[in-house]
Amino acid sequence: MALLDRHAIVGTAGHIDHGKSALVLALTGTDPDRLQEERERGITIDLGFAHFALEGGPLVGFIDVPGHERFVKNMLAGIGGIDAVLFVVAADESIMPQSREHLAICELLGVGTGVVAITKCDLADAELVDLVELEVRDLVEGTFLEGAPIVRCSARTGAGLAELRAALAEVLGDTAPRSPGEIVRLPVDRVFTVRGFGTVVTGTLLSGEIRAGDKLELLPGGSHVAVRGVQVYGEAVAAAGAGQRTAVNLQGVEVDAVTRGDVLATPAGLAPTHLLDVRLRMLPDERLKHLQRVRFHHGATEILARVAILDGPEIAAGGTAPVQLRLEAPYACVPGDRFVIRRYSPMRTIGGGEVIDNLPTKHRRRDRGARLLLDRLEGAGPPQRLAALVATAGATGLDEQHLRWRLGVSAASLRALAAAEEAAGRLQIVQQDPLYVVDGAAAAALEAEIAAAVAAYHDASPLHAGMPKSELAAGLTVQVPDAVLDGVLRRMTAAEQVRSGAAGISLPEHRVALDPEQAHIRAELLSFYEAGGWSPQDSEPAADPGAAAVREAVLHLLLRRGELVRLRDGLIFHAGQLARLIEQLRARHRAGEAFSVAEFKEWTGISRKHAIPLLEYLDQQRVTRRVGDHRVLV
Repeated sequence: MALLDRHAIVGTAGHIDHGKSALVLALTGTDPDRLQEERERGITIDLGFAHFALEGGPLVGFIDVPGHERFVKNMLAGIGGIDAVLFVVAADESIMPQSREHLAICELLGVGTGVVAITKCDLADAELVDLVELEVRDLVEGTFLEGAPIVRCSARTGAGLAELRAALAEVLGDTAPRSPGEIVRLPVDRVFTVRGFGTVVTGTLLSGEIRAGDKLELLPGGSHVAVRGVQVYGEAVAAAGAGQRTAVNLQGVEVDAVTRGDVLATPAGLAPTHLLDVRLRMLPDERLKHLQRVRFHHGATEILARVAILDGPEIAAGGTAPVQLRLEAPYACVPGDRFVIRRYSPMRTIGGGEVIDNLPTKHRRRDRGARLLLDRLEGAGPPQRLAALVATAGATGLDEQHLRWRLGVSAASLRALAAAEEAAGRLQIVQQDPLYVVDGAAAAALEAEIAAAVAAYHDASPLHAGMPKSELAAGLTVQVPDAVLDGVLRRMTAAEQVRSGAAGISLPEHRVALDPEQAHIRAELLSFYEAGGWSPQDSEPAADPGAAAVREAVLHLLLRRGELVRLRDGLIFHAGQLARLIEQLRARHRAGEAFSVAEFKEWTGISRKHAIPLLEYLDQQRVTRRVGDHRVLV
């Protein structure tokens, strides 16, 4: 069978023994009850799978879920990511507890459409079926199934199956194509091994595309795996796309190292976390207290969690509120994902909602800043989300990897978003590779602070060519990463707001100019050290104590300019005298010729105290090279 271009996933829902599996078998010819225990007991325990091609419609993959209350966990592992639901109610029993719970779960997970099948109509008279249909209409009123097709059928006799196929084709024809997304995300709902092939995982591919040869990552553990082969509905394919039931043969991981609930993802595309900021909605008659323990269901996983209510001691029955989920095990998801929570004990569904922030910090209660960020992120698209995150980070900025995790986008998309936001003035790109961005207003404030700090430095140290970058960084109101400071300085330099170089950071108009007193001290110092020749005196000539600070500043200026040179042990030499020493040394010896320390002392007439530092200086300048106890002229 050639795979069709159009695909859809339909999940069953309904109470135990209402005929979900029998209906899937009748529609597809495949028994979804794959376990021996299921066939022996006559009930569905775990997820089952089947598929068939709707005439004039898509290739439909069925996920058959268990209806028993003990196996709702397994039902939740398969119902996420479906396009539509086949809601099954038996004509001989009508609405039952799991009918209501499964419908609530589909509502919480944002399932948008479906078909209602009233099954086992061969076991009830027409009057009873009419009554069951009325009860079904009452149940689905106000839900996504209000107005959905209701088909009376029997899997045993085949009655109504043609009408059921037509109803499925109708609702699936109205569903929007699945957005492909950029990050591979496949929640693993089955793991097994095939002899000769190794580990195989299956799941509904939520986003991205998987091809043979791809390198992927298993989360939350972080194992890196290679894709040996891909199948969709049992047929080998070149690539599996979003919305398809997919089997992936993995290389690089043993079957025991993978469990249901793991997520197969693009390497570094998702970040596991223990914290999620979400919008939580409680079911009617279900309330929740601060830090109550719950069961968090997302994708194919179940994780215990505490619910931190940001405002107030509880969420009232049927109420909604932003909360922080504190997971007891790490998990990776993206903003906009839907989830369900169930009571820890007794286990029943009590609410669900949507992920607002997939990588938040831990919030304190009534944290105004956290609430403001949540308000900006809720329902936001990638551009608005990027602007909100960067604005909250302020002058600290955010790096490429962190932003990709928070937005769930590729590097190329992130760069395009950042460029658009920079053009709008909302952020500043301070580094291109890897990308690093900072809030536009914070960057402008940082530029103003840098300009003021450099101006103050010039006022305090007019003889210094520039302010050392380390001193500038240490004095900033907000300590920023090197990437931010370097990027802002590059931008200011390009705009000719500052000059930046080996001499430090300076304003463009700054020039080192000596007043008459400083010029006199300069001449005096140069004369003093020049007179010292190759054996400078240990101390400078006596000076007016009141001018000591000025004298020290001028001395440092001469050292920075290279007019004087400080050697080891604080010895200072006149640069001209050092140049004369090198000139005479080259006149005295040929290149490659060696001489001893004693010879050097003899012809220069200096003591060992000065000879050794001078020889080491010559080595550093690569005029000479030390070989044992001798020097060789380079």
